[in-house]
Amino acid sequence: RDHTIALTFDDGPNPRNTPALLDLLDRKKVPATFFVLGKRLNRFGEISRRAHDAGHEIESHGYWHLPLPLMPNSMLRREIRRTGEAIEKWTGRRPRFFRPPMGWFSHRCLRVLEDEGYQAVIGNIHPEDSRRPDPEVVLDRIRQRIAPGSIIILHDGGWRATVDRSPTIEAVDRLTDELGGAGYRFVTLEELVGLPGGASPVR
Repeated sequence: RDHTIALTFDDGPNPRNTPALLDLLDRKKVPATFFVLGKRLNRFGEISRRAHDAGHEIESHGYWHLPLPLMPNSMLRREIRRTGEAIEKWTGRRPRFFRPPMGWFSHRCLRVLEDEGYQAVIGNIHPEDSRRPDPEVVLDRIRQRIAPGSIIILHDGGWRATVDRSPTIEAVDRLTDELGGAGYRFVTLEELVGLPGGASPVR
């Protein structure tokens, strides 16, 4: 298998960070996958539409960013469906993947997600960029774990719409050059999972 990896971003769309990140990705010709929140789509859906139109993948991160295992099934289904409907409204495409907020899930949650037509996906590299460390720290954490088939979890949004993700964007700028030069190829999550020997949907 070639050196194929997926860049993924959580908690957007964000009016400050996501457009800047899209500018960078478009300039580098690097596709990415965005796990968006339904509550953000209601305010900033045109940003996700731009991402979709540019060839990026838009998937679900739930509506409120609440831990799924604490929800009864009826609430969990509402959380899943509301976000899926919002994504389809803005992109014309029904999402296929769902990333549980904070990575929390249970067998019950997975059964409900499957029943709603989703595959749960986490990732195997989480450099904790949401804590806004120096870009070099983010890069070093990724370097230590990078391998073919990796799913990298980063953030373009946060709890507040005013959150600053410029350290993440700087890290992505350097990361795409560094890993591209090392022979890695960036693809969307859908393409990565669809590849022979590709990543398991739940990581």
